[in-house]
Amino acid sequence: MKKEIGIFLVILSLFLMGVIIVQAVKANYAYDRDIRSYWNLADKSSTIVKKLEYIDKFVKALESGNFEGKYNALFFNTLDNSFDKNLEALKSLQGRLYEIQKMDILSFQYQSAIQQITEQEQGEAYKMLKVFYSIWYKENHFFLWEWIEIINWIFTVIIFVVGIIMIVSDYLEY
Repeated sequence: MKKEIGIFLVILSLFLMGVIIVQAVKANYAYDRDIRSYWNLADKSSTIVKKLEYIDKFVKALESGNFEGKYNALFFNTLDNSFDKNLEALKSLQGRLYEIQKMDILSFQYQSAIQQITEQEQGEAYKMLKVFYSIWYKENHFFLWEWIEIINWIFTVIIFVVGIIMIVSDYLEY
């Protein structure tokens, strides 16, 4: 009887692992398709016009997600993990791009502004993007969100190990 329960637990854990992996791949694809791709294209764009076009689409995609008032946290909300504050920072970048668009591309002011934007994209932007990404996961795929997903994996691995132990212990008793 122990062996049968062990086999059931192993099969159940493998099924759960498969579900987690498939759902994570689907969720990541959906985020890439609907939101992240706009940022990536903006980052790759070499002209302000194209960069701004994709930043506008990125902002619109985020705003359409109904994440206002959300945080990348369950308990310890801060300004740094706030969707609203990070969107505010993103919109300041967007506004700066609109200002730069009006500048003479040969001017020192334009070159300085471009350098500033590039530094911002390569530095603090990562943290801002992580907040958007994590809030999207929390709101759309809660069981795949950061530490909740880790708990799911731990639980699934424990089921697997218990199942293996039950199968092996059944053989060791003989």
